[in-house]
Amino acid sequence: MNIFKFLKFAVLFILFLIIFYLFEYGFNFDAWDKLIRPFLLSVLTVLIFLKPALKVKMLFLVGFCFALMILADLVYQPIFAQTLGGFGFSLLVVTIFFYLPQIIKKGHVEKF
Repeated sequence: MNIFKFLKFAVLFILFLIIFYLFEYGFNFDAWDKLIRPFLLSVLTVLIFLKPALKVKMLFLVGFCFALMILADLVYQPIFAQTLGGFGFSLLVVTIFFYLPQIIKKGHVEKF
């Protein structure tokens, strides 16, 4: 049973890593350091996918990223602020995407 969970995690992780990398950089592969943000987003997305109770904690992480972004901007670190803001917004979009079925089910948003 543990092998099945590991394989499921690995397949989902690789799939999300490819998707997030293509969204972020397209088909350009220049350096290995460009894998950091897609790697983190893939890990967090698979965790949300496998354990839906973590969605609320991800929203707190988004808020923390935005707070650090504001702090970094106040101390004149624009590259760090841009990185944190981009990561926080990406994680916010992923989290909202996983909340969407629950929102539609409750009737807050009509189906298309």
